[in-house]
Order: sequence, then structure tokens, then C-alpha cells
Amino acid sequence: MAVGMHEGDSAVTPLARPVDRGPHRTGPLGIWSAGVLVALRTLRKEPVLGLKRLALPVSYWRSVEFAYAWRSLTQTAGARVLDLGSPKDLAAMLARHRGYEVVATDILPEAIELSRRYAAAQGLEGRGPGRVHSEVQDGRSLTYADASFDAAYSVSVLEHIPDGGDSIAIRELIRVVRPGGLVVVTVPYDQAYRETFVEGPVYERKPAGSERVFFERHYDRETLAARLLASEMVDVVDLALWGEGAFRMEALLERLGPLRVPVSPLEGLLGAALLRPAPPGGRGHPMAAFFTLRRRRSPS
Repeated sequence: MAVGMHEGDSAVTPLARPVDRGPHRTGPLGIWSAGVLVALRTLRKEPVLGLKRLALPVSYWRSVEFAYAWRSLTQTAGARVLDLGSPKDLAAMLARHRGYEVVATDILPEAIELSRRYAAAQGLEGRGPGRVHSEVQDGRSLTYADASFDAAYSVSVLEHIPDGGDSIAIRELIRVVRPGGLVVVTVPYDQAYRETFVEGPVYERKPAGSERVFFERHYDRETLAARLLASEMVDVVDLALWGEGAFRMEALLERLGPLRVPVSPLEGLLGAALLRPAPPGGRGHPMAAFFTLRRRRSPS
């Protein structure tokens, strides 16, 4: 396994690119426009959901995270792809415009019900190529057999799994992908590893008494390598840090509070304009790690 933060000249395995059949081929800007299309396609059957999506076609970071997953997933139409806990807009985009059969999972039943409603409203719910099938799964103990999928992805999920659950989940993703298949992941990143805890429930977890609940971790180089990239079953074919430059838009958006609502329809455009690769030693501020793994065809 070769691990390194690429800085434009990285020696990573080149990935063949499938032909895009949608507006997303332009990158983050295309992802934003695809989010608008998801909203418009949802409006007729689920007007409330459609209006909510139109109010936030894609959030600040999702524009670049979704675009990275879109570029990195190289399977041809008809591929069976697993989504572990990601925002389900990407599943709809991949099903409709790539012709993938996407199995969209989440640990929360209410999230899966919402995923089904969005998919059904767009005429995408079901099994088979060009469809999204949603079901409850715990990423630490997936019920699928080995090599069940051609690829898998997880956008901003693993960092929320407490204790050693992130390492367990990445092993599960690798296990269920066939040899030669890809696993695409995005997680938060910082110069030094840190964890955050909150008061109140987080996803499926509830506080015990006055104890604060684990929310997420921000990886650094060492913990990223040790917790998520250490499997001998994969090769790292791409690893990049992304972040902001001198202008810190994410912090500004968080400070806006309720005033953020009028800006929400434009968040994806702001992300497309301000988020960029931020390699170590560069001028940017690294805030997220995006990586792609390929399961080896034979043991090393």
C-alpha cells in the first residue's frame, strides 16, 4: 500500500473515465445544477421535499465531495454500487446519469424512509440499473456477502462512527467490493487529530446522564493512515487534501445561524468557487481528505 498526499505530480494509478450522461461532468458547478434538477424532479410528487431541496440544492462541502466521488467512480453503466450513509442526492445522480444500481444505506430508519421518498418521487426507486434501493444497514456489520458490489462510496460518514467503528466500517466496505473494485471516501482533516463531543443525541446514539456524546473526528496524516488506509487488501490510487484559502467561508456560514437560510441555495456555488486542493506545505488550509482505494485482485 502506497500512502501519500498528492500535490499535482503524484504517482497514483490512473483511473479510466466513463462517459458522463448528465450535467455533472463540469465538476462542482455541475453537481450544484444536478441538485437543482433533483429538486425539480421531486416537486411534482413530493412538493414539500422538492421545495426543501430547491432551498438547498447542495451544501457548501457537498459540491466538491460529490464531484470527487463522481470523478473517482469509474464503473460502466449497470454497475452495482454501495452508498454507506452518504447524503442520498448523490445516489439519485449516479443512478439517473450513470446507470448504476445504487444500494443506499443508513443506520437510521427515518433516513432510509426519506431516501425512498426522494427516489420514488424521481421515478428511481427500486432494484436494477438506473435505480436506487434504500435499506437500513450498520456500516460496522454489513449483511452483504463478500464481493457483492462493483464499487462503494461514503461521503462524510466514517468520522461520525465512535470508538474504532471507522476502521471497522472501512474494512467492511473493502470486504463487500469485488477485487479490482473501488472504495471512495471523504472525511474531515486537520493539521492535528481532534475529536468533538456534543450534548444531546447524535444519530442513533443518546447521552447517558450528563455524559457528552461523540460527534466526529478530524483526522491528521498519521490517524488517516492508521485508521482508514492500513488494509493490506487495497492500494491507494488517489489521496488528496481539500480546504479553503485565506477567506474562511465555512466559519462565516456557521456564524450566520438562521441568517444562513437566504444563502442556502447558493452554498454549492460558494463551495465550487472557494474550496480547492490544499496539499501539505501549500498556502491553503486543509480541511478534508478525499481518497480512493482499489481492492487488490490477489493477496499481497
